[in-house]
Amino acid sequence: MHIDHLDFETIQAASDIISAIVESSLQERESVIPLNHKRFTFFKKIKDPISISFRNTEVYLKIKINLIKGKNILEETLQIQKEIKDEIVHVTGLEVKRVDLSIKKLYLPETVFRSTDY
Repeated sequence: MHIDHLDFETIQAASDIISAIVESSLQERESVIPLNHKRFTFFKKIKDPISISFRNTEVYLKIKINLIKGKNILEETLQIQKEIKDEIVHVTGLEVKRVDLSIKKLYLPETVFRSTDY
């Protein structure tokens, strides 16, 4: 059976699953620092660090991250993209067309306090 379009409930459920996959994948990586974000500032709404869009049955992701210096940025981001894409395809069966990563900040390792509580 071939599905051309996803209904609203399926998109909503897939978005929740995809968000959980992305957050889990990023938390497992030593080189990634989760973005601290608030929904609103005094003047404007700040966009979430994870943006998911669907075109028919295709998934497009935009993810904002902070990295710790010391690793090869290209290798690290390519590995993150592949892990996220493979996990989403495996769990949901949806076709992931793009996983765009945007690095917001690079931190020196000695300036980073890592907490186990996210």
